[in-house]
Amino acid sequence: MTQEELFQAETHWFHVFKAMIDNGDVAKMGPYAFTTYCIIKAHTNFSTGRAFPAIDTIVEKSSISERQVKKDLKKLEELGYITKIKKGRNNEYTLREKVSITDDKGRPQAVATWDYLPSSVREAVADLKNVLVTGDFAGAKIIQINTLHVQILNQGDHNIGIQITPEQFAKLPPDIRKNLNSLKQSMADKKG
Repeated sequence: MTQEELFQAETHWFHVFKAMIDNGDVAKMGPYAFTTYCIIKAHTNFSTGRAFPAIDTIVEKSSISERQVKKDLKKLEELGYITKIKKGRNNEYTLREKVSITDDKGRPQAVATWDYLPSSVREAVADLKNVLVTGDFAGAKIIQINTLHVQILNQGDHNIGIQITPEQFAKLPPDIRKNLNSLKQSMADKKG
């Protein structure tokens, strides 16, 4: 046996954003779903962002029962951390990154999300930092803001905050969606 065969180390790695812990999503997932998430992430293709670990592989690598893994996959989908597509007898997973954006008082204002693509993590983080510094959402290539926060000042100078998720936004009547998009654009134009 050669020295090279004797001393081998796995040098691949993946990251987990601290935001998953800070926003409470790890607690919502629980230890089994978080472990399932990590195993899928460890099997993600560096260039395509797709992962194909079989349920048997997840079970073997995690020591979690098959039944529990299936429950965990549903929970991860509900929380928006994975999408699962059935390809024949196999599953194809796409993972999502989620980072909360807060105001100067630490109140949540938006959630930035993007598909996990290991080869573009640095670019995505740089994109997010640029958006936060410049306020230029239009220039972002990777980041998608999924929660719209509208602050309205009324005549009594009382702040009214409204948060609308993409699902809620999609259910609004078309004329209201159009007006909100117009308001968002005019506010962006004023900043620019």
